[in-house]
Amino acid sequence: RFLLMTGYTGFFGVRDDNGQLPRSHWSSVQPTAEAALVLQLTRAFSFRTKATFNSSTNDTKDNAFSDLGANLDNLFAAYTADNYALYGGKMDLGFGDAWHVVDGLYSGFNENSEFRGSIGVGGRYTLDTAGRGAHSVAVILFKRDNTAMNRRFSLDGGLLGPDEPPLFSDQLKSFVVSYDFRDLPGLPGVSGGVDAGRLHLDPDQGKSANTVSARLSYATPLGNAWHLSWFNEVTYSSAFRGAPVANGNGVTSVSLSRDRWQVTATAAARKLTGGSQTLARHGLQDGTDWGVSGAVTYVTPLGLIVQAGLTHQRDQALRINQGVFRIAYQAGF
Repeated sequence: RFLLMTGYTGFFGVRDDNGQLPRSHWSSVQPTAEAALVLQLTRAFSFRTKATFNSSTNDTKDNAFSDLGANLDNLFAAYTADNYALYGGKMDLGFGDAWHVVDGLYSGFNENSEFRGSIGVGGRYTLDTAGRGAHSVAVILFKRDNTAMNRRFSLDGGLLGPDEPPLFSDQLKSFVVSYDFRDLPGLPGVSGGVDAGRLHLDPDQGKSANTVSARLSYATPLGNAWHLSWFNEVTYSSAFRGAPVANGNGVTSVSLSRDRWQVTATAAARKLTGGSQTLARHGLQDGTDWGVSGAVTYVTPLGLIVQAGLTHQRDQALRINQGVFRIAYQAGF
């Protein structure tokens, strides 16, 4: 399966209270290509991989088709039976679901909850009982990828290591335990779950984080061929990017879809706690960070996906406004 996309992002009204940004507006036009392959060796056993070609630029000035390169995102083995699954290798992992299931342009303050391309091993067991819904439990043990698979192939510089390695240990000491439910009697369209676990940091990286996340979703058909989907998630963590600062965040996202159209609205908030002196010592601010986003998506009869939307986010000292327009095409074989 592959995805080809070109996106325009216009940054405007950008303000940094610390005066670190030289300008308040710029634009970025960058391509993205993703390819995912499943090698099905038997009915249950497979190898799965995904690679991405994109831009790694962080320029705060006009840019287009710059800093292009490719990353190997996933490469793992999976054994999937009727009611259980086992997997191991380089995978996208994290606490909660918002970082990978929210539609639209924005999924909230979950950069401290997603660990894409980590190396781990785990499994899931699902109990699907007639009249009592489906319940599943999953456990995964993971670590930072410090192998050659974490290198980026740049069109300008060849094989490059990450600018800043992910802030967690390369020892197999981080873990997530998950519970999910769906199809409960008397609650049609309702699903949800809870994650709990620990992100282990080495002593020189800062404080390890204990995290718990809870989610609840609702999906239902409406009148006149419309369909509603509503996702909610809250997360609490005992540390923030290695700093001994507790933090909580939440996100809610509503999508309305009909035929080839989808409209999505998302709102998120985050609160850091730990006392003003502790926050200041780690370069953080008190107060509530928040963001809102809206997007409209249309799938043409030819299969092209067209999306446009606006996002505003207050993230500590930074205020960011973005206008986004994307054209994409995805297919499989």
